Amino acid sequence: MSGVPRSGDRLPDREALVDGRCQRLHDVTAHPGVTILLHRDATLPLGYDLGSLVTIHRLEDAPGNGVIAVRPDGHVGYTGATTDLAPMRAWLAAIGFGTTG
Repeated sequence: MSGVPRSGDRLPDREALVDGRCQRLHDVTAHPGVTILLHRDATLPLGYDLGSLVTIHRLEDAPGNGVIAVRPDGHVGYTGATTDLAPMRAWLAAIGFGTTG
């Protein structure tokens, strides 16, 4: 995704290839909880658990290994160049969506 938004920015709405379907980003993130958007080549380790109010989707048209976490209000709360779970879990815990594991 070119022009990746930074933390605090409103997630731009655009058509994207998400989980094999062309969808609007605002439609993908329109639910309670946090939405994790993985770039096309990003991987999560086996056995990861980010909590029941965290939904994960893959942006198949966004090359790279990065991740964007979208808050329930539609703003970007966290971005990372990789899917390192430690900082992502810390951010989720700080906003009250973390897990204990």
